[in-house]
Amino acid sequence: MASPSRRLQTKPVITCFKSVLLIYTFIFWITGVILLAVGIWGKVSLENYFSLLNEKATNVPFVLIGTGTVIILLGTFGCFATCRASAWMLKLVSPYFP
Repeated sequence: MASPSRRLQTKPVITCFKSVLLIYTFIFWITGVILLAVGIWGKVSLENYFSLLNEKATNVPFVLIGTGTVIILLGTFGCFATCRASAWMLKLVSPYFP
């Protein structure tokens, strides 16, 4: 077991890593919100333009909405995992972050 003085030296480093991970996860979450907003905007406002394109292009808003939703869910779970400093939660969400 580490001595008390050694533990006090690593606490600022852990706090720094936790802050960086929380900022990264928040940026990841904001990216999901932007993708979701663009997908909804594309589905609502650009429906007339998508009807002029071929059938495969009409799925683009749904892909953006689905991707944005998944990113928001993973980002939220990542924020909770970082704030709680739960090892199993961090291991669960870590394969999904690039």
